[in-house]
Amino acid sequence: MDSVLMVVAMVAILSFTALCIYLIMLTVRVRDFLVTVEKDLKEVTARSLPVLENLEVVTSRVKGITESLDDQMTAVRDSVTSVKTIADNIVEFERRVQERVEGPILETLGYVAAIVKGLRTFVQHIRS
Repeated sequence: MDSVLMVVAMVAILSFTALCIYLIMLTVRVRDFLVTVEKDLKEVTARSLPVLENLEVVTSRVKGITESLDDQMTAVRDSVTSVKTIADNIVEFERRVQERVEGPILETLGYVAAIVKGLRTFVQHIRS
């Protein structure tokens, strides 16, 4: 029985030794994988910094353009409002001129028409 125990103990020790060797190999592989991941992350970081800086510049330019566009839109709105006010004033002026001038012109045309009609009648009366 002692020899069976000895064989079992030897098998257990050999199995434990094989397990330790396997775990060491696995640890080396994991370490190599982590080194590769670290290198990749450093490369991504190095490449992304210029992109992020460029993105910051682009963002600031877009912000400036947007602010400028907002200012221009305000100026256009003010101009359109000014033109509308001028157009309204012209229409109002036209209406007032028409009110003041239309009556006297129609009255004068009525007199001229009456004079022409009177002259025509006079000329017809003289001819007949």
